[in-house]
Amino acid sequence: MSASASIRIVPYDKARHGDQPWRVVSAVFEEYGFPFAESDYDADLLDPATHYDGVRGWFAVAEDEVGKVVGCVGVTDEGDGLFELHRLYVLAGTRRGGAGSRLVQWVFDTARAHACRRMVLFSDVHFEDAHRLYLGHGFRNNRFRYAPDPWQSREWGFVRDFE
Repeated sequence: MSASASIRIVPYDKARHGDQPWRVVSAVFEEYGFPFAESDYDADLLDPATHYDGVRGWFAVAEDEVGKVVGCVGVTDEGDGLFELHRLYVLAGTRRGGAGSRLVQWVFDTARAHACRRMVLFSDVHFEDAHRLYLGHGFRNNRFRYAPDPWQSREWGFVRDFE
């Protein structure tokens, strides 16, 4: 069985997944030497069920064959057909096995089911593997910004139109 086949994308469940998404993001930040600590900016990771309520926001995780969370992603309905992809992170040992692509596809399917016409996302300038993933899924780079995080991270913005 391939690594991709053993990964399942499932909606986040607080009782089952707890703080595992926060741990995934923390591990990726550590890998890149970025600071990461509990803050208001990261509240959505500490309590995804509250911030992604299933009405205007959704959150999913990638689980390995034993149920360990190895990736995560969120998507929000910003109104008027505009959606934003958030928090796409995959643990280093799982990358290039298809988990990132499957999480992006889950976002697309979820957003399309809620009348998505355009999707945006922002990604730290250092996450070049993620940028290739986004470009491969039809996004185009459209801007630069300083993130509204405590560190004023430098980010590329990406956009994708749906018809």
